[in-house]
Amino acid sequence: MPEPATHLYEIELDVDGVSGSTLALQLPVWSPGRYAKMDFARNIQDFRATNAAGAPLRWTKSDGARWVVTTGGRPARIRYRSYDNALSGTYSVLDTAHANWNGASLFMYVEGRKQHPVTLQITPPAGWTIINGDTRTAGQRDYRFENYDRLVDTPTEIASGLMIDSFYVDSRKYRTVIHHNGPAPAGVRERFVRDVEKIVRYENTVFSAPPLEQYTFLFNIGYAGGDGMEHLYSTQVIDRRVFSDTFTVLPGLGTAAHEYFHVWNVKRVRPVALGPFDYTREQYQPSLWVAEGWTQYYGLAALHRAGVTDRAEFYRTMAQTIRSNLTAPGRKEVSPRMASFNAPFWDGAPQGQPANGANTFFSYYTSGAGRALYLDLWIRARSGNPRSLDDVFASLKRRTWDAPTASYYLQGRGYTELDVERAASEVAGEDLHSWFDRHVGGTDDPDYDSLLALAGLRLVRGDSWRIEELADATPAQREIRDGWASGRRR
Repeated sequence: MPEPATHLYEIELDVDGVSGSTLALQLPVWSPGRYAKMDFARNIQDFRATNAAGAPLRWTKSDGARWVVTTGGRPARIRYRSYDNALSGTYSVLDTAHANWNGASLFMYVEGRKQHPVTLQITPPAGWTIINGDTRTAGQRDYRFENYDRLVDTPTEIASGLMIDSFYVDSRKYRTVIHHNGPAPAGVRERFVRDVEKIVRYENTVFSAPPLEQYTFLFNIGYAGGDGMEHLYSTQVIDRRVFSDTFTVLPGLGTAAHEYFHVWNVKRVRPVALGPFDYTREQYQPSLWVAEGWTQYYGLAALHRAGVTDRAEFYRTMAQTIRSNLTAPGRKEVSPRMASFNAPFWDGAPQGQPANGANTFFSYYTSGAGRALYLDLWIRARSGNPRSLDDVFASLKRRTWDAPTASYYLQGRGYTELDVERAASEVAGEDLHSWFDRHVGGTDDPDYDSLLALAGLRLVRGDSWRIEELADATPAQREIRDGWASGRRR
């Protein structure tokens, strides 16, 4: 990145162990966590290939994102530049403030060798600090990844003036890396780090502490855009608002609560299509209402359960989730399952023509969160509060993460919707196929009024929907609603 103002990364790719007369190189057309076709290849320029001696090699393209180099069976040196000027959880940016990349938009892989180890050497601008989930030492420039999937699953921030803090939870090291646009008010940085720690402590109680030694939160605060993206050993969070001590929930914190929950739900306990990955085409799969929707629910609940917000805010947030699930026009047009399947049409996808999405689509984030809310409270009420949706995750983890390893990518296997249904039925103590058929495969509205009544609560509709506690609730109902709000079980 010799000239940040040009927005041009310079990538040098050396390939050894070449066999055959040609070498095929593939740049992903999509990025895990964002399922639409992104066509990163449109930003690649100045592609050239040489042998080890520097002599040019002939090359062509078989499609928009696949280059084929004639090597004669000898090692090849590939050079290209990538124009990147979009800070997000999907794209990359290089400017005078920082470099921030998502690997799928920059790095090609050798076809057929995606599962092999990759080394990465970074040359930053003078005075800028490199940090990502795999950074272990100050000034580290050399990295080794066990396969290509891990390379592109490691977003990297390079800048000056980064605020880096750490804490330990469950014997694991957590780092917060904040790139803040301008000075932050006194004391806010410390408060922010404490709140992130509270969220980690709570969310680790749902699945258990994740199998890692170090996890890194990368925050860009006060920069244009707004996004979050999950990764195995880190997360990327972008919030356009700057820090202020007037915020009850500081910018970036709500997104961090969502993204850290993904450390298990979608990154390790994962749908079958999400690891290992097919980078050659956009991904249509039906389970994002769990991977994203249930994560959305836990991310929202975490702010109160971790002690960041009060119970009134918890009820307000849950009431808004219910309101969307009972009033959004698109909820009657698309089921949570089909909304998941259609993610490539909507999740960050370029909109080339006007669409009627407001009336025909209902996000799997919100519909999935609404189903998670229902199941969590219903299981608590049915069991008297010893069990909850946490136990469904434990069952799903046992069925998939703890299963025999199915590929080079991580342990265990990906889950299917049937796995989810069976896990929920096991915890509920009854066959929930009919419920899943109506509310996941179908578009029936869940009965939230009857559900809330089981916990001594009432849903009040109006200009601003709210949840009220009933004064005459029984002790059993109070225990259920207290468990729901706090996340605790008896």
